[in-house]
Amino acid sequence: MTYYSSQFKDGLLSYKKAMVFLSKNNLTYFFVFPLIFNLFIFISGFYYLDQFLEFLNSELVSYIELQTSNNSYLRSDYIFKFMYVLTWMISKIIFVFIFSLFGGYLTIILLSPVYTILSEKTATILNGTKMNFDAVQFISDILRAILIAFRNILLQLVLHIILLCFSIVPVLGWAVAFIGNLAFASYFYGFSFMDYTMERHQLSIKDSVLFVRKNKGLAVGLGVVFQVCMLVPFIGSFTASFLSIISVVSATITLEENKLLE
Repeated sequence: MTYYSSQFKDGLLSYKKAMVFLSKNNLTYFFVFPLIFNLFIFISGFYYLDQFLEFLNSELVSYIELQTSNNSYLRSDYIFKFMYVLTWMISKIIFVFIFSLFGGYLTIILLSPVYTILSEKTATILNGTKMNFDAVQFISDILRAILIAFRNILLQLVLHIILLCFSIVPVLGWAVAFIGNLAFASYFYGFSFMDYTMERHQLSIKDSVLFVRKNKGLAVGLGVVFQVCMLVPFIGSFTASFLSIISVVSATITLEENKLLE
């Protein structure tokens, strides 16, 4: 237990090292990519959500008009406005709920090319050895990162459903569900951030899974900061995307400096 606690602490402390490292080595320009990502999500995400909302609202209005064709009161504008507001609220709640669960993975998937380059640059500076760019390997790294992300999404969803059953029990069940979801989400996020370095050291996905299981304290420590940030209402996903840049550097520094993969 002490070993995992020490790993957890190392994961947390590595964030301070990462921030200093990014500034010292002029890598802060990588924060531009999360900005672009957020603009893309904001514009495209809300556009398609509003399109769906308009479609859903028109269908509900048509249904109400059909069912209340002989009742002018029920067909009043107040009813239609109420239905629009109701569908707007429900759609936004569902969107926020889904994004709070898996928005971090959307960030990881779409920014995986950036993380791959950033992790490699970090390792190059730390080790003093330059790696030649290989387009085929670069694409392979991105596909692997996406595969890992989808694997973690599936496992986290299964665990979330299991923990949801505990939430039926008041107080104790709520605590178990909250802490369990926080721990598992942190573990899987940490796994994703660590995998850019593990892949570069030529660990297979199976070997990476085994490595993270043996170093679960470190994975949770690296992922918990990102996960907690995701839980902040309204601005969580926005700030977490910027934090992910620090998370990748933190994972790379921890694994490279401690020679954990050798």
